[in-house]
Amino acid sequence: METLLQDIRHSVRLLFKNKLVTVVALAALALGIGANTAIFSVINAVLLRGLPYQDASQLVLIWEKLKQVDQVELSPDDFAAYSERGRSFAQIAASERANFNLTGNNDPVRLEGQRATANLFETLGSRPMLGRTFSDEEDRTNARVVVMSYRLWQNRFAGDPQIVGRDIALNGSNYTVIGVMPAEFQYPAPINNGQPGEVWTPRSLATENERNSHNLMTIGRLRPGVSWEQARSEFELISRQRSQELTHGDDAHRVNLVPLRAQVGREQRSALYVLVGAVGLVLLIACANVANLLLTLAAGRRREIALRLALGAKRSRIVRQLLTESLLLSLVGGGVGLLLAVWLSRAIRVLAVGQIPRAESIEVDGPVLAFTMLVSVATGLIFGMAPALQASRTDLNSTLKDGVRGTMGMSGQRLRSALVVSEVALALLLLAGAGLMIKSFWRLQQVDPGFNPQNLLSVEVTLPAARYPESQQRTAFFQQVLEKVSSLPGVSSAAVVNSPPLSGRRNIDIFLIEGHPAPKGISDAPLADFRLISPDYFKMMGIPMLQGRSFTEGDAQNATKVTIISQSFATNFGAGENLMGQRLRIGDEWHTVVGVVSDIRQSGLDEDAAPHVYVSYRQAGPTRAGVLVRTTTDPLSVVSAVRAQVQAVDRDQPIYNVNTMNVMIAAAVAPRRLNLVLLGSFAALALGLAAVGIYGVMANLVTQRTGEIGLRMALGAQRSDVLRLVIGRGLRLTLVGTAIGLGASFVLLRLMASLLYGVSASDPFTFAAITALLLLVAVLACYLPARRATKVDPLVALRYE
Repeated sequence: METLLQDIRHSVRLLFKNKLVTVVALAALALGIGANTAIFSVINAVLLRGLPYQDASQLVLIWEKLKQVDQVELSPDDFAAYSERGRSFAQIAASERANFNLTGNNDPVRLEGQRATANLFETLGSRPMLGRTFSDEEDRTNARVVVMSYRLWQNRFAGDPQIVGRDIALNGSNYTVIGVMPAEFQYPAPINNGQPGEVWTPRSLATENERNSHNLMTIGRLRPGVSWEQARSEFELISRQRSQELTHGDDAHRVNLVPLRAQVGREQRSALYVLVGAVGLVLLIACANVANLLLTLAAGRRREIALRLALGAKRSRIVRQLLTESLLLSLVGGGVGLLLAVWLSRAIRVLAVGQIPRAESIEVDGPVLAFTMLVSVATGLIFGMAPALQASRTDLNSTLKDGVRGTMGMSGQRLRSALVVSEVALALLLLAGAGLMIKSFWRLQQVDPGFNPQNLLSVEVTLPAARYPESQQRTAFFQQVLEKVSSLPGVSSAAVVNSPPLSGRRNIDIFLIEGHPAPKGISDAPLADFRLISPDYFKMMGIPMLQGRSFTEGDAQNATKVTIISQSFATNFGAGENLMGQRLRIGDEWHTVVGVVSDIRQSGLDEDAAPHVYVSYRQAGPTRAGVLVRTTTDPLSVVSAVRAQVQAVDRDQPIYNVNTMNVMIAAAVAPRRLNLVLLGSFAALALGLAAVGIYGVMANLVTQRTGEIGLRMALGAQRSDVLRLVIGRGLRLTLVGTAIGLGASFVLLRLMASLLYGVSASDPFTFAAITALLLLVAVLACYLPARRATKVDPLVALRYE
């Protein structure tokens, strides 16, 4: 301990003596460690931190999969079969999305909720903080009881301790509150990155007319001693048995079991892993920079180290002293980096809310602090080992003969050159990744959504089934809303669609074209996105009609059923024939194709236009729909008026998901923008660190070769010759690093192909531009030391020599 304290005191004195080197090294380490800590805080929140359920590792989601979609919710019939036959799970529970309008308590508000089987909370291992959850009897009878979230209890009911037993109005009916869940409980928000549920009501599975609807999100708890792989094998066998029993063919029912932990953050994992790799490269570049700085210090201490060795100090003692210096430097840098990480984590949290599940829990906590400590120690060893070993190999005779002047020696110069080459290679790898992301994002911004988003407002309304049980009632409601909204000042037109573009919702279902062979089973059935629209929808949205006609007022409930298909539908399923005038079976009804319209990007700008089938809302009144309003002024300026007109038709109907279409388009590309901002920032940081590394080596080269440069100039060398000498050395190192970086980029960047849009992972233009940028930065980094070299006075240099 006494020796350790002595080493620490000596290290502190040395670092204070070389203030400039210390500050530069601390800055590099703080940036590298801080960036790694911030990204680890994201990984910890999304992928590592425990889920708010008891023994969450035993929870498994049960999906079915089709050829086009690998996660399809179960039907009630499927749920019953798996529950009865499966032996791997102690409990299997189901729930479906539900929307509730809360009234009678200030203004009406729309709530996200679920209708769930009675054992959902028991399966999750979650208990209410107040009251109880559903009983089996309440489940079977669809009793009007409700369990609410802590958030709803606080925000709408002021945390009333007497809330249990109180009646609240949901969808026009009275429900009795029987329980309140704790603040940490969220379901299914962490799973699907959606809004947190606020109310849960019972859901009976005995309704016969719902047997074929796939709307049940199913979760099971494994029995003790049963692994996920065993459960998957059993359920695959059950799915094959069901396919044979239902005579749909061997592929009709295919089960897909996913551990709950693997489901959370599923769509963001690739991007997060790329960011982890990026900050890891930044840290390696920082380590190379600090190692170069320590080699510079070691060069000035060669005589000191040689004297210590000559006086009997062991090589291991010298290495330990130098490692103590590097560890002290890395720990202080880690401390500064931790402060930087706190700020970065908060910034990422603000940017990532709504884009990454559980983003609100991103913070620097205990595990993140432990990670920072581990990274700091590992970093100190990484950048300190090579300089320590290099310095301890000092040749006593030659060093003591050199006098006071410290030189690095050929091996030290080769090591510093190798470090610079590695910095350049790593920086190019990061820059290439960022360049591909920039070009990908630019391409995405150029995508035509297929409609005109300017001055377009979207608001959504959900009609309670109890108050609007008939299709004609729902149609009448939206018709009145359209008439009232269209007459508002500043509104040029309005339309209704059951799922607005880029709203994140898809209405996928199977269909059959008359005269075409029927599919062998569900897995082979063709799928399309179904939309219920008002007659003026295409005109108002600016979607071109390619063939036939749009809907008219005559396409009413009792008229001949008609439909309009999208261009991609006609291309994918027409088999080369014109589908105009042919009939499609949608559900149990046949619809005649009367038109073909241009494609739109319904789900996202980065997804191909899906086949669409449009049906007039007059022939099938939607329960949930978006009211789209085209304005002549700022769309947000008419929100209050639109809300008032909706409530003029029904005072208990709230509007929600209020957004302009331009905001919805921005939200659709927000995850890619977040990835671009983070990766671009890390790439810029890497470029700066690489430039500092090149500058440091060239500056040290000029210092060591002052005498040689003076001699050259005394013998007639021009300033341009000196410039070429110094810049040429730096460019040679840069070109070697660039070649290595290009080779690594062509291989490694293929791993981020799924994050790109409209650009290849080996795009030649991007690589050429990045290479040119790196060479330009290298020339600038070399120019300053080279310019200083041209000002060397030959007489002074020769006298120094």
